[in-house]
Amino acid sequence: MTRQILDEVLGSARLEIDGPARAGQPVTFRIVYTAGSVGVDDRGAVRVSWRAQAGLGDPQVEDPASPGYLAVRALSEGSVRPVARFNQRAHRRPFVPAVTVHTDDGGLWPGDRLEMTFGDTSGDSPGIRAPVTVVKAFEFQVSVDCKGAQEFLDLDGFLTFPVVAGPAVRLVGIGPSDVKAGEPFALHARFEDAWGNPATLPGASLRVAMCGRDEVLGTAAGAGPVVAVENLTLEEAGVVRLDVTDQASGLRATSNPIRVGAEWPDQRLWWGDLHGQSGETVGTNSSADYFHYARHTACADFTCHQGNDFQITDEFWARLRREVEEIHQDGEFVCFHGYEWSGNTEVGGDRNVIFRGIPGSNDISRSGHWLIGDRRPLDPSSDSGHLEDLYARLRGRDDVMLLPHVGGRRAELRWLDPRLEPVVEVHSAHGTSEWFLRQALATGAPVGFLAGSDDHMGRPAATLANANEMPVHGGLACIRAAELTRAGLWDGLHARHCHGSTGARILVETEIAGARMGAQAVARGSVPVETQVNGTAPIIEIAVYRHGEPVYRWTPEGDPAHVLVAWTGNLRIARGRKQTWDGELTVRGARIGSVAPFAFDHPEEGLVRSDGQRVRWTSETAGDYDGLRLKLAAANDPEIEFRAGPLTVTRDLQGIADGPIFVKADGLGAHLRIQALPRDGGPLDTRVTWTDHTPPAGLHAYHVRILQLDGHMAWSSPTYVQVGGG
Repeated sequence: MTRQILDEVLGSARLEIDGPARAGQPVTFRIVYTAGSVGVDDRGAVRVSWRAQAGLGDPQVEDPASPGYLAVRALSEGSVRPVARFNQRAHRRPFVPAVTVHTDDGGLWPGDRLEMTFGDTSGDSPGIRAPVTVVKAFEFQVSVDCKGAQEFLDLDGFLTFPVVAGPAVRLVGIGPSDVKAGEPFALHARFEDAWGNPATLPGASLRVAMCGRDEVLGTAAGAGPVVAVENLTLEEAGVVRLDVTDQASGLRATSNPIRVGAEWPDQRLWWGDLHGQSGETVGTNSSADYFHYARHTACADFTCHQGNDFQITDEFWARLRREVEEIHQDGEFVCFHGYEWSGNTEVGGDRNVIFRGIPGSNDISRSGHWLIGDRRPLDPSSDSGHLEDLYARLRGRDDVMLLPHVGGRRAELRWLDPRLEPVVEVHSAHGTSEWFLRQALATGAPVGFLAGSDDHMGRPAATLANANEMPVHGGLACIRAAELTRAGLWDGLHARHCHGSTGARILVETEIAGARMGAQAVARGSVPVETQVNGTAPIIEIAVYRHGEPVYRWTPEGDPAHVLVAWTGNLRIARGRKQTWDGELTVRGARIGSVAPFAFDHPEEGLVRSDGQRVRWTSETAGDYDGLRLKLAAANDPEIEFRAGPLTVTRDLQGIADGPIFVKADGLGAHLRIQALPRDGGPLDTRVTWTDHTPPAGLHAYHVRILQLDGHMAWSSPTYVQVGGG
């Protein structure tokens, strides 16, 4: 297929590719630029830029045999020599990564051509990695500096090609967290490719049964990507999980835990994602696609669109409000209105603005107009250049809240108004930010915790990692409310009856000093803490935190021959938080009987090589864990030597049966975790009771964090306990 754009003066460009690209697979395509009526001067340049969020591989010009090789050729009557450079941040948002080809030893005459072959295979390169997420039209912008004046002018329009999903390799089963015994419900099964894109599987035939039982509860057929198995019923009270199997491909999955009650609980658990944006700002695909994905593909209960304010035109704001109302349906799917106030960190930083009802045309208060065509200056009567301006505009309203978070830009928590900001976000696809959680607690403001995706890839509520700016799975928020309505969820958020996870539907309930999650309580002395967890994978830790610091850690009894070696950390709190952990581990005094990956986030991370003594891997963390699960044989006082950029250490394994060992590393919250695991992995369901016998007097925030054997985590909102008399 060929796409073409042109400008009489600047020139024209066309894109050539053989059919749609497969997500994450090697591809070759060519962009051909033809100089316009004025040519391109000596030391002028042609620039091709694209959206980073979809995850196109980085081009390189050094090695024709390596992935991503870019071949550049000039077809000219002159002596021009093209010099190509790739820079991840060369152009203007949202077309940030770019290849710039400078003309040297002469310019381009009118009609001369530059051929840029991305993923050129003539020197044995496998090609360049296609974008890892499905995109209806992956866009390239072509810009030209005809005069060598460092002034790049864009050709009108974009060069595009579609990106389609790869083959289905994974099945995900999604059920409601609460059902009533005897009442019908649906389980949704989603087929995914290796990068987490929804994929089709013609001829799929699904069978649903109780885990560990042969009785078939329901069947359904369909190609996907999502197939609903309707009219399932469960009669026995308790927590169950359902097995879903595609009998055609053999793919199978276990659903999230489902609580079955004789009656509906007073608060049901609703899952969704309040944070993400679409291609109209810095995301992928359209806002209408975004809403459809959240409801019908991610099977979420609620969502909200959060485009950067400085990219939202008045026209887009009007369209967003129409689309939200079209997809919202109390009792079925809740969609809140919103936008992201995106002031610089130094004047407040990122805050999601969420409305309980329908906002007006003037209810968007922008931090700037940087990428809006009118480029008008801030209007003090409607815009908010500083967070204090936004606070002043919103205080006294009961129909709007702000959600501070860490995206690319982070919220500055020297400003935190609990009347407007009842919850903060601890995790998104940008990373896990427990340091942000601790900053929020240090303010003394009562806040709840949740998670979101900050999705830029068109997959709200089901965002998997890419290999670029979104290094981890996107998170989910779980809100407790009696009904699935805007009013019900709104009240749940304001009461802090919510918890967040890294994307798994982990059930977490706490009772602390007799009070439920998010509530306030009084204790005269000791503080009892009860936690019930129903996991989506074996639970390997439940940790209790008092005002952000761990005070108790439960782990299942482990076998010293089954060892988890995991690492985590951020590089810093500012942008560029990813921390590289490429490295190797050597075992002495034992033999590695087997090794399995732990919590690597995408196909380009993971094990590289292993033998009986040594394991090598590639890894990046952003506050999440990556690691290895080792089964040791012939052990005789074994020790491990761990080598990676942030840490080199030799450590014996004495005492790991008594609990995890932590070794501090360079970086923000960076450490190595060594833990003995149960032979069977650990329990899926557990209840932990612990008492803080000697808490100091004062007001304390108690919360729990859960860690699973697949690396997924969850955080309860704190319960605020006043200990003693003051």
